[in-house]
Amino acid sequence: MVAAQAEPKKDIFDHLADVSPSGTVISYRTYEKGLRRLLDTFSRYELSDVFGEYLRVPPKPPVNNTVVFLLVNKS
Repeated sequence: MVAAQAEPKKDIFDHLADVSPSGTVISYRTYEKGLRRLLDTFSRYELSDVFGEYLRVPPKPPVNNTVVFLLVNKS
């Protein structure tokens, strides 16, 4: 799982795209609500086409992070 505050996002996800075989599941946390959303840089980064989102779990109070699951597809 990639933490919501992990930086730099581009380097982390580019590296995961390079080293992860097809079928690998990767999850990350992001802020979509609250004041933390204003500080989160993930909204400015576009995921590589290698990643396909297949599940998004919205937060339930008191948690503010959305958990997103990706599937690596290198076809």
